[in-house]
Amino acid sequence: MKKHKLTKKELETKKKEILERYTIAGLWQTMCGYIVLLFIKELLTNNYLISFSIDILVAIVAFYITIHNSINQYKLIKTNCISVKPFYFQIFGFIVGLFIVIMTFKSPFDISFAILVVALLTNKRMFEKEINAN
Repeated sequence: MKKHKLTKKELETKKKEILERYTIAGLWQTMCGYIVLLFIKELLTNNYLISFSIDILVAIVAFYITIHNSINQYKLIKTNCISVKPFYFQIFGFIVGLFIVIMTFKSPFDISFAILVVALLTNKRMFEKEINAN
């Protein structure tokens, strides 16, 4: 296959498409990751939304979607030869959210979603800087 040089307009379009795919994967990862964190909180308090069986099925599907979108983000990073730092930051945000859920499971306030959103926005901004630098 013959490689050809991309024009400036084609390059910008490609970068925009990659950023959109990365952002969509991050949004799915954040929302489904939050569902998993909610299930962990329900599991710790033994207070389920519908029933244990249905809640665990939803949590398993959400966990699968989270992992699948994490893999998609990682592939986008590796395909475009970008630093893995934004990906690690997203994973770190999920771990911090999990830690917060475990530490404050008795509290009616839940800031784990805010942590996941901040991690997503920071992750996206870092990825955007990396892709525009290339």
